Amino acid sequence: MTTGDGSDGVAGRDIDPDTAAFLERMVRDAAGAPADPTLAQRREGLKAAVAAYGPDPVSVAGIEDRHIKGPDGPVAIRIYQPPRPEGSKARVPLLLHIHGGGWALGDPDGYAPVVRNYCVAGGCVVVDVDYRRAPEHKHPAALRDCLAALAWARRNARKLGADASRIVVTGDSAGGYLAAGVCQQTPVPVALQVLVYPVTSASRKTNFVSRRELGDGRYFLREFDILRAEREYFRTGQNRERAPASPLLASARVLRGQPRTLVVTATLDPLKDEGNAYAAALIAAGVDCELMQVEGTIHGFVLFAGQIAAGRALITEIGRQIRSLEPVTRHPLRQFWLGG
Repeated sequence: MTTGDGSDGVAGRDIDPDTAAFLERMVRDAAGAPADPTLAQRREGLKAAVAAYGPDPVSVAGIEDRHIKGPDGPVAIRIYQPPRPEGSKARVPLLLHIHGGGWALGDPDGYAPVVRNYCVAGGCVVVDVDYRRAPEHKHPAALRDCLAALAWARRNARKLGADASRIVVTGDSAGGYLAAGVCQQTPVPVALQVLVYPVTSASRKTNFVSRRELGDGRYFLREFDILRAEREYFRTGQNRERAPASPLLASARVLRGQPRTLVVTATLDPLKDEGNAYAAALIAAGVDCELMQVEGTIHGFVLFAGQIAAGRALITEIGRQIRSLEPVTRHPLRQFWLGG
């Protein structure tokens, strides 16, 4: 893994051996798959891919499914409890996990191997949000559900055995987009946001080189997939030229109020440039933000961590950062408003 400023455009085309082998395997495994799959087939396909290529589903201490009150009806969540030393009553960090899948795919069942690994690596309670998906539900339904889940998690942290002053919000891809939107809008003090190869712009003026140069299908995610996801997620005519529709376009004041952040991008990901741009915007706003560019790999490498060692290494690193969190009890933006 490397850390950088993201200014290299589409440079760094060397492909990591694990990733090359994985892409070849995917081509073989996908032989005979529908050329134009239905939405249901796409949803099942992502779930099957994580089951086949994802990290080993490590053991956790407990899993509970429940429904909480949401802005437009019940929101389903899944709660993971980490292994703890026998007799320990120490409260642990609390992770809100928001799955990816282009706002239309993905669910807690499909993402379970990844979330189990976050729970164990971070020694944290995880609240995994089963938000309303597109195209059945348009923007901002998913964001509203995630905001409600975070507010509930903070209120109930003590009951969950978690520390409300060490809250982490994370998501990958479209989940990273929603995580960024949550952190821009919530009054909850967040200690760390982890945005893994996130979408950060849905602007119609988007002109990221990496989308064009890396999105032709060689590296898993296609520009076609990105544009289809936007069509499914947004209503015709919705304003996408400001936050939260495009987190990258948030005001300077909102950006200044963001928590400590880790942005992860991959050098062969069509979303690389916008992830790097969001990290640069946060750094320019004075936020404690680390940009981690993972060399030679693709979008989804954490989902496929059973095949790609870089995905396993990133899960370990995210876990390390969660375990080492310092408590945060005030929202940075509110400190700013109060002159703090």
